[in-house]
Parts: sequence; structure tokens; C-alpha cells
Amino acid sequence: MSRRTGPPGRETAVAASTARRSWYGYGSIARIEKSRFSRMLNDATRIYAEVALFGLPTLLYIMDAPAAGWFDAKATGLVALVTMTVVGTLIRTGTIRPLATRTDGWVTLTPWLLVLRAVYFNVALVVAIFGGVVVGTFLGSWPSGLLWAGAVGVAAMLAFPRCGQTWLQWIRARY
Repeated sequence: MSRRTGPPGRETAVAASTARRSWYGYGSIARIEKSRFSRMLNDATRIYAEVALFGLPTLLYIMDAPAAGWFDAKATGLVALVTMTVVGTLIRTGTIRPLATRTDGWVTLTPWLLVLRAVYFNVALVVAIFGGVVVGTFLGSWPSGLLWAGAVGVAAMLAFPRCGQTWLQWIRARY
């Protein structure tokens, strides 16, 4: 089964497969069968790298922000980053299905979808992080701020595959 099967911009074959690409050294890449736990680890590093790399401007900004006790932008940022990684991993392995779509699988790494990631992940992180700080401060309870950050992270990752699919269809219609 080709990775190009299914909707445009989606890795549907990866979600249904037990094989993952593995690097064995200089010029040696192979597809090997992996256990469920190994697939989760493999996909978690992939999703974490995507979110952290493309969300780097926001993550660097909160790291430079002054500490205001233990509940601040860094705490909500950590919750958002971990939540986004976990949900994205579950989508990529095919364990859960993204919102507003009938197909399993994560979003491919095409150039136009890399542009979308750079904007989408930063916006999602800003809303999760600073929204969590505002909610926690306004309500006077830090758990509500952390819950906000986690909920926004979950919603952003569940919506991203459909958003990527729609974005790619729009780009293809224009260009």
C-alpha cells in the first residue's frame, strides 16, 4: 500500500501499518516491523519534533519570559507541548481518529504543509499557553489554567489533520 492512498496530504498507510522506517547508519534505511510500544515511541519522537521545531518561536519566547512563581507560561507550555505530542502520536498510530474526517493517519511532510505547520503550531501554542495563564489568573486557580492548556492542545491536534487536508486542497485548486 502506498503512502499516497487516501486523502491528499495524509499518511493513512502509516496508521494501518506495523512497520516503520529505521535508520541503521550511513545510508542504511529499512522498514522493519515494530511492536505497538515501539511504534508509539517512534511516532512520539516524530510528533514531538514537529511540534517543537515548528513551534520554536513561541517556545523560545516563553523560555525568555520572567518566572512568576511555579505557575506561569512555562508550566502551561509544558502541558500544551506534552498534550499535543500525546494526541498527535495517537492519531499517527491510528489509535484515535481526527475530527471531521473519515480516515485515520497524520499529515504528510509536503512543503505546503510545512508552511501550515509553522503557522498552526505557533498559534495553537500561543492560545494554549497564554490562554492558560489568563484563565488560571482570572479564576484564581492554577488547575484551570493547566486544564485550558491541555484542552487547547488536544483540540488543536485533533483538528490539524482535517485542517491540513483542507489547506492542501485549497492550495492545489489555486496553484
